[in-house]
Amino acid sequence: MLLGYSGLLAAVAGFVNSVALLVWVYPVGNLTALTTKAGMHSTNPLLYQGRMITAIVVGFLAGTAAAGAALAAVRTATGPRHAAVLAAEAALLLAAAGIEQPIVRALCAAACGLQNGMTSNFPGMPIRTTHFTGTITDLGLLLGRSHRDGIDTWKATVLATTVVLFVGGAAAGVLIGARIGDHALIPPAVTCVAIAAAIVWHDRWIQLRKSLALYR
Repeated sequence: MLLGYSGLLAAVAGFVNSVALLVWVYPVGNLTALTTKAGMHSTNPLLYQGRMITAIVVGFLAGTAAAGAALAAVRTATGPRHAAVLAAEAALLLAAAGIEQPIVRALCAAACGLQNGMTSNFPGMPIRTTHFTGTITDLGLLLGRSHRDGIDTWKATVLATTVVLFVGGAAAGVLIGARIGDHALIPPAVTCVAIAAAIVWHDRWIQLRKSLALYR
């Protein structure tokens, strides 16, 4: 379940980030380039839009903080609170679709922050789904240590799958975003709602099984 769950979220993030780059020329899920631009802006304000960069970075931070607050007491990878986080991500993406105001960049960044904060909170195996420097580093370490400790096949599969599906999501984002612009944020929002609904259904099914077990 974790494999498909994290992989699908990575595809959503890749889709959103590619639409942001295509339509607005700014990434919203990868802050390394933006913080570099912020440093460049400090020495030559004419090169980059410092306010836009700041809005995206602050939006991502706010989204991550919100996910951390919502999931601080959670010790599982799915549950009602995870569904609420995904619903909030969907709402932010829908709010940004079709709006020309600069604030939409911050909304999309907050959506990515919510998602990345949630998956980074997975117990036992934090997973980054919106950027992959850390993921590629983890994969490299797994491969480098494999001659001595063997390779954790499951972990390597999960990490590799998130990378592959992120790339696939990014490709889909370019194809759809080129046709309908920032309205392309609607499909990933719908996907988040679908995942949230599946989480709620799964949680209720588990609770029902537990209830039935008590009467046996």
